[in-house]
Amino acid sequence: MHFIKRHFIALLVIFVLSLFAVQTYLGEHGLQARSALDARIAGLNKKLQLLNEKRRDLERMTKLMAPGAVDRDMLEFQARERLNFVYKNERIYVNGTP
Repeated sequence: MHFIKRHFIALLVIFVLSLFAVQTYLGEHGLQARSALDARIAGLNKKLQLLNEKRRDLERMTKLMAPGAVDRDMLEFQARERLNFVYKNERIYVNGTP
């Protein structure tokens, strides 16, 4: 009887340890979930970097449009766009009907 009880306890311990090992790898907070989370974090960091660059560009353009901070290139760009101005040596290509 003592022999069966000892083996039963050993099997129970092995089963519990196996269960913990499987949960460590496959569980909701396991190693596979961590890998997927790391990949998502990397993608979001890249997206954040692109958005920060876009924000800096927009801030720079906003500063150029502020009163008292007239940039010649920005002024020419806005005037040409609003007045539909082109130089004699420029070609205009129209794609479809406006």
